Amino acid sequence: MIKLDLVCNACKHAFELEAETSLKDDEKRCPECGSDSTRQTFQSYLRNGPLLDPKWGTALERTGCG
Repeated sequence: MIKLDLVCNACKHAFELEAETSLKDDEKRCPECGSDSTRQTFQSYLRNGPLLDPKWGTALERTGCG
């Protein structure tokens, strides 16, 4: 399960979504104003890291880094 911290570009509302896989842009709607113009905060990247993408996980395993 991943947690995404998002901010609405229209009304500046900050909110969190949980998902089992990555979400499409239209699934990241603001609960306050309904806008789909949102952006992911840097905190989400720090929490989830690049290992959500399988190609990153295999690259780290292959090189022995991490």
